[in-house]
Amino acid sequence: MEKILNSPEKPYCILKNQYLNATITSRKLTQVGFFTNFKVPNKLIVPGMKGLIMDVYAKFDNSDSTCLFILFVRNGKIDFLEGVMSDGDRPSNYDKAILCYAFKDRRQHEIENYN
Repeated sequence: MEKILNSPEKPYCILKNQYLNATITSRKLTQVGFFTNFKVPNKLIVPGMKGLIMDVYAKFDNSDSTCLFILFVRNGKIDFLEGVMSDGDRPSNYDKAILCYAFKDRRQHEIENYN
């Protein structure tokens, strides 16, 4: 989440504050990735804010797979983080990951109504 929310831009600052004050309500592993759900305190919700941030992925030393991270913002708050594995050999060790930005211009987000 640090890399996903690493920006001085307003929507990222709002979301980072939400994340720092959120609690994890559930985690689920699937055949192709994972989901992590969050509960954000009501006082930090920004009505109307919604969208996606999906510009960070992980590369693994021991695999040709990558994992794209998608942060879902719904109903004015961080809702959940999804990790989606690409096709390819699964890593034998997920601890040896390098986090990368998917776009040369880091500011690729679709967050609306954060004013």
